[in-house]
Amino acid sequence: MHSNQTPATTASAAGTHRNNSPAKADAKRLSKAQIAALASRLSAPYASPINLMCDGRRITLEIRLVKALQYRVMTFVDGSFKGAWSFSEQALPEQKFLRKSIIHLYGPAKKAELIKRVGKKFALTLGVDKTRTLFWPDWPNAKAALNHLNKVCESVELIEEAAP
Repeated sequence: MHSNQTPATTASAAGTHRNNSPAKADAKRLSKAQIAALASRLSAPYASPINLMCDGRRITLEIRLVKALQYRVMTFVDGSFKGAWSFSEQALPEQKFLRKSIIHLYGPAKKAELIKRVGKKFALTLGVDKTRTLFWPDWPNAKAALNHLNKVCESVELIEEAAP
């Protein structure tokens, strides 16, 4: 180890991950250069979709108009999206490809008002601290979607489409 290197930099140079476990040789993921190239490909409003094979599932990322003059990157699992994936109380395998959003049932002002009116103990029994987890298919940009897929999937590969 050189004098200017920390143990963390030598561990990463030795081929281990942050948790000091050896890197999986069979896991194939996208490189930073590939993510940047794919993100730039999806930056135009009428860009062609990107198809990926993530853990044996076909994931399609494409640009969709969601509001007037607002485009988002949409995620499709095996060519479709089902609303049941967003609102399911049970964990579904398709949810790992989607954007996770945790919402509080009561906002801070409403929560404070309830605590003030009925007391903290009773307000907690009413569920003022409860949250709900939702999974959405949209992403603000392609880089966010690709980084998420790279993080949660063991294997991420680009499926090259034949030119027409």
